[in-house]
Amino acid sequence: MVDDSDRRRAGQGSSTQADPEAAARECVTAALGGRTPEPADLVIVHATVGYDPLRFFEAVAEAAAPAQVVGCTAFAGFTAAATLTAGVVALYLPAAELTFGVAAADSVSGDLRGAARRVTELARERAGGDGEHSVLMMLSDGLAGDQREVVRGSYAVTGATVPLVGGAASEDLSMRATYQFADGKLMSNSLVAVWINSPHPLGIGVAHGWHPIGDPMTVTRAEANIIHELDGLPAVDAYLSQRGGELPAGEPGDGDAPTFARLTFDHPLGLANAAGTFDGRHILGCTPEGALVMFGHVSEQSVVQVLAGNPRELLDAAGSAAATAVRRLGGPPRGALVFSCAGRVPPLGEALAEEAAAIRDRLEAVPFAGFFTYGEFARVTGSTGFHNATVVVLAF
Repeated sequence: MVDDSDRRRAGQGSSTQADPEAAARECVTAALGGRTPEPADLVIVHATVGYDPLRFFEAVAEAAAPAQVVGCTAFAGFTAAATLTAGVVALYLPAAELTFGVAAADSVSGDLRGAARRVTELARERAGGDGEHSVLMMLSDGLAGDQREVVRGSYAVTGATVPLVGGAASEDLSMRATYQFADGKLMSNSLVAVWINSPHPLGIGVAHGWHPIGDPMTVTRAEANIIHELDGLPAVDAYLSQRGGELPAGEPGDGDAPTFARLTFDHPLGLANAAGTFDGRHILGCTPEGALVMFGHVSEQSVVQVLAGNPRELLDAAGSAAATAVRRLGGPPRGALVFSCAGRVPPLGEALAEEAAAIRDRLEAVPFAGFFTYGEFARVTGSTGFHNATVVVLAF
């Protein structure tokens, strides 16, 4: 007989096996920990891009049946026990007193905001409507367009009272394709929404560890995710002058040479927000004309500043995000989901595994799993909530 405490306990699993079916079975079996899943339960899985995604996620669905399964591809994944640059991770969340409503939308890039609104409405309906305490989790295609539209579309349904967390599916920085899985279907160019209802508060923590350097700059010309000018100057020139050094030219995919994205991960742009702090925005590349190509869209007349941070500051921020999530939870956690940024991986370098350790220490050693994303969703209040270079923790 399973007692109530065991029924509520989350479970984590991981695998580095090369065969997708074997990796799926191993990570799910470890996450279940000998328990039999029920239809209302949720299994969340992330896999790096070395696997055939269809074979992998179909095997996960079979191994986790009859539980609901959602997931996506990842730059890298981690649990409380392991950080994997190649492999798969899983988190098992027994429903117990929680209710999960899962919904997905395919082919979303043509109307990302509308798709986010529709999928949020359906997820809420499948969760049974609003709960005493609700949270919306989104997994998006990180290459599907302006991720701020995901926040705006979901906000039309949630309003300011239901927090948003999640991440944009990622891959190996090739910028070719990411994959999402829900409702038994593998998709690309899609959105997955999970509406979570709970009788008690769920804890969310957000932190990044970067600090501003140089002078604030105004985005004087921009289009979509391309910043052409900062303070009336070519954006690359203005950026380099503020960070204090030249960089070799490069674009993503230029063979084995360091790409412009990798060379600038240690100094993202900070987008000034209403709280008087900065939301991180990573740089994807540069154009021959001297424009900055960003991971996220930046509007004209936005105020930005170059950010800097060392591994210790980034690690302290990860621990802070976890501590905040536990404090807002109002009781001992039973598990957590974590969304960190692929752009944090190069700056952390050999200290990469220490990020999961910093989170684990503040989560009181409960199981958790997460992935390194192409952008993080985190909105506790208000209508904004898309980030880069940030750690988001959702504690149950």
